[in-house]
Amino acid sequence: MAPSASPPPDSKRRSSAPLAARLGQNRPLLRSYLAVAAVIVIIEFTIMVLLEPLFGTSHLVMAFVDSGTLILVAGPVIYYLLAKPMARGLYEKAEAERAVQELVERNQALHHDAERRLQTEVMERTKADARIQFQARILAVVQQAVVATGKGGVILYWNRFAEWLFGWSEDEIRGQTLAKVTGFTSEAARTGLSGFGAVKGWAGEVRAHRRDGSTFPAYLTCSPIWRENGSIAGFVYTFIDITERKGAETALQDSEEKYSTVVENSPTGVFIYRNGKLVFGNQRFFQMVGRTLEDLAAMDVADIVHPEDWPGVRELWRQRLAGQGATQDYECRIIDASGDVRWIAGRSALIRYGGEPALLGNIQDITERHKAEKALRDSQEALHRLSARLMSAQEGERRRVAQELHDSIGQSLSAVKFMVERALDEQEEAVPDLERGRTLQAVVPVIQAAVEEVRRISMALRPTTLDDLGLLATIAWFTREFQSTYPHLEVVRRIEVEEFEVPESLKTNIFRILQEAMNNAAKYSQAATVTVLLRQVLGDLQLMVVDDGIGFNTDERRTPDQTGGFGLVSMQERAELFGGSLIVTSAPGQGTGVLARWPLSEETSS
Repeated sequence: MAPSASPPPDSKRRSSAPLAARLGQNRPLLRSYLAVAAVIVIIEFTIMVLLEPLFGTSHLVMAFVDSGTLILVAGPVIYYLLAKPMARGLYEKAEAERAVQELVERNQALHHDAERRLQTEVMERTKADARIQFQARILAVVQQAVVATGKGGVILYWNRFAEWLFGWSEDEIRGQTLAKVTGFTSEAARTGLSGFGAVKGWAGEVRAHRRDGSTFPAYLTCSPIWRENGSIAGFVYTFIDITERKGAETALQDSEEKYSTVVENSPTGVFIYRNGKLVFGNQRFFQMVGRTLEDLAAMDVADIVHPEDWPGVRELWRQRLAGQGATQDYECRIIDASGDVRWIAGRSALIRYGGEPALLGNIQDITERHKAEKALRDSQEALHRLSARLMSAQEGERRRVAQELHDSIGQSLSAVKFMVERALDEQEEAVPDLERGRTLQAVVPVIQAAVEEVRRISMALRPTTLDDLGLLATIAWFTREFQSTYPHLEVVRRIEVEEFEVPESLKTNIFRILQEAMNNAAKYSQAATVTVLLRQVLGDLQLMVVDDGIGFNTDERRTPDQTGGFGLVSMQERAELFGGSLIVTSAPGQGTGVLARWPLSEETSS
């Protein structure tokens, strides 16, 4: 720190000395003043002597002349001999005082600057000490073994974690070499620090030794410590125990091998789809698509999936990749390398592969299943056709039996009835045996009942009105007969279609379903009203039979009864036989509704 400047000693003496002393110091100025005064006196005396003969005793004129002459002569003399030197002295004095003031201010500024620099140095040194202490505390608690050595490998610093990791205290290893304590030799250090490593340091996995002789895998980093002149002063080493990480890597490797084995031997094809490309496929996948692993890079999914199915599969995958919650399962067709089409069942899951969203897909060959399903559908269609033919044959047989009953037995019974009635008429006219007449007369009601029963059986087998008058007339006849048979049931009939609007192939089935539904209502529903509705709704022909009875639990449907009734299952088969459907709605205490409907837009055939 520079010492503070002090004012010159002369200025102090001038400020404190008395007036006489200061005048003594200005003797040249005093001599000038006395010389000027003497010259003025001499001039004044000379003027007075010279003016005396001219003006006599006129003192006023002499005074004016004397004053003017004195001013003209003494003024310049006084200026050059007295005023100018005094002004120069005052100016020099002011300049000296200003220089002294500037020197004092400069010295004060230097003093303040020196104090400020000193304070800054003290603060920086304090911060540096705090930083060093903080770094020392960090090195003491960091969960890594930190070791500093000299250039020859002698240990200079050993933190607490190193004590715990290797089993040596700092006092015990002081003066020891790193190779002796940790097993990391100086040759390995020189090898690691050669070339590029000598500037950037070196890092890698080593086998370190503990004090008890045990070893452990460690991740070592080594960095050189540089002097200001560019030479190496030593090295800093950090040791990290990677025993757990090595164990995890081994477990991960075992897991990868296990899952790789599972994937490669999976009976389903496994693939990964990312950015529009297949980036992975197992052996089974390549077998199914008829490609090889070498074809993977150039493989385009659009060349594998059937062109008709690819848009749907692509959209489904796009939604899955966008996280929109699309379905995971799908079925599509693929084309293998030979051009054969095969059906597959696929499943996709959203994963991350290579840091990007991707799809993990599983595919299974279901070609044989599709063939079996197609065969089953063909068999069901054949069965439906067979059932239709069977029912048509059944209806035809019923028609034939009804016609035979009507034409043969019915006519025979009618002829017998007529002949008996005629015999009775003849006997009554001849008045024969009255008792015999009564016996013959009793036969007539029996024969009439037999005729009515034959007619009833014939109508039950095949109502002749269905063939002669059509479905609507048959429904009207049946509801009237039903009302007379079950007088406690009120039948509400609503027919909202015309006869020509009902296909011929559906008329018999509609009547049989109506017959079975109303008979069930009469037997089981305990209803007071049964409503029959036949109408068209949105292109569908609908038959509804609704009652307000006790209802039943639809989960406990009755099986076909033993009396020959069709039952609910038979009604459903009749409805589905021609492409329709049957819906039964019911609940305990809420009545029962039977809805049969057939789409009129589709062609129905018997």
